[in-house]
Amino acid sequence: MLVFVASAIGPWWILTIIVCLLGLVKCCIIKPADVTKECINKHSEIVEHVMVLDSTGNGFRVVYATKEPVTDEQFLEICNRENVEEGFRRLKFEAPRYFGGTLLQTDICDFALFAFRFYVDDDIFIHNIFVAGHDKMNFYVRPNPNLENCATWMNYNTEQGNQYLNAYDINVCIPSGGRIYRYWKCRYLLQTSDTDERFSHFSEDERLY
Repeated sequence: MLVFVASAIGPWWILTIIVCLLGLVKCCIIKPADVTKECINKHSEIVEHVMVLDSTGNGFRVVYATKEPVTDEQFLEICNRENVEEGFRRLKFEAPRYFGGTLLQTDICDFALFAFRFYVDDDIFIHNIFVAGHDKMNFYVRPNPNLENCATWMNYNTEQGNQYLNAYDINVCIPSGGRIYRYWKCRYLLQTSDTDERFSHFSEDERLY
């Protein structure tokens, strides 16, 4: 039977078919080494913690990250872009001026909308925003009459109780007209609020050291 097939289609056609089949099997089973390595080494990275402060040292810490997972080489290239460094510098300069020269009383949602609209680079986005500066952070350890044994001092290392926003808040909720306020490392119903609640959101029993 094989002799009949070979004589019918010719030996060169048989050889071509065999080579094609072997190539197809190899492509399905073996993944190129460089593609595998690239996939393993890609991950999202924090680009910079940009301290946007007024003359009194109060304001916000803006955390920028890569929009997509990147390799180490891609990450370094993004971080070293002149427009990225210049964008951070302009944000530090222009934000306090936009809000009247002081950020102490500036609402974090108002600042987040300004920062969201402030273009820096296509490959990065704002991952978090935290309140920064001792005076501004201390708003969130004021006495809370509705919380027994509430915390009344801020640990500036853990930042527990400090007000912040996450990526969804900054890039989706607030630009769509929403407002939300989060409190770092606080639990249950005290994690978030609909207004800027300038008092403590955790007790001394819940303090993280």
